[in-house]
Amino acid sequence: MPHTTLIILTSISAALMVAMTASRFSFSPSAARSLADYLDAAAPDAVERMGASALARLPGLAERVSFDAQRRWLALDGVVPSPAQTVGLSLAFAGLGMVLAVVTGAPIAGLLGIVGAVVPFARLRSQANRVKRRVQRSLPELTALLAAEMAAGNPPDKALERAAEWGGPLAVLVRKVAEDARATGRPIFGRGSKDGALVRTVSAYDLPALRAFAAQIDLAARKGAAGPELMEGLAKTLIIEFKDRALREAEALDSRLAVPSVLFFFLPFLFLMLVPLMWPVLQVL
Repeated sequence: MPHTTLIILTSISAALMVAMTASRFSFSPSAARSLADYLDAAAPDAVERMGASALARLPGLAERVSFDAQRRWLALDGVVPSPAQTVGLSLAFAGLGMVLAVVTGAPIAGLLGIVGAVVPFARLRSQANRVKRRVQRSLPELTALLAAEMAAGNPPDKALERAAEWGGPLAVLVRKVAEDARATGRPIFGRGSKDGALVRTVSAYDLPALRAFAAQIDLAARKGAAGPELMEGLAKTLIIEFKDRALREAEALDSRLAVPSVLFFFLPFLFLMLVPLMWPVLQVL
């Protein structure tokens, strides 16, 4: 029995290490590759069909997990996994953990299923938050670019069009604003009491800094001649806020690293040191 427990604990540690390593990489393909994958997409596999069946029986699950909000962010950075894929992977991992618990007779193996069931949702949220942070970090630079374009005499819509060529998820969002404006016939910037495509599109993303950014650009576009001065002031404000936030995050980094350091470095090291010493005692017992 101790030997079985040791194997299971080793498997859990290896799985956590693989998950941590895989989360460091981005597998977002290029636009051409994404289009080819979409056109040549195969039929849903067994995991996706299982997830689709679960979503059909539990329609409220998608709202509780906030699939739409997270997939909206992921769409700015590449291919988005379907809700059925995420739920299907969760069910598959949970089932694998239960089967392992029955086969080995070790209840602790059920914990592996619980962890596996949570991993797909946690990874989806982590990827969405990563894109959100990239967008927030890009706001000062994009604002400075817009201010420079408007100071050079370019109109706000032309400045926004130039900003869409910049690259990154924020530029993808700017291009999406232009596409929505063309599709709906709504102007990019508001007129009178009606909001433009910029404000309406950005309002779907749960990032207050991004919404404030869109509102300020819309205001600068409405001001006409005073727009470049407003954009320059906004760029300076965002740069100052970004520096302050970076300093606060750097100060809080030590406390945030304490728990992961204990879980993934100290405890495994202690485990590897104590097992060889305690193994003869466990065999005697």
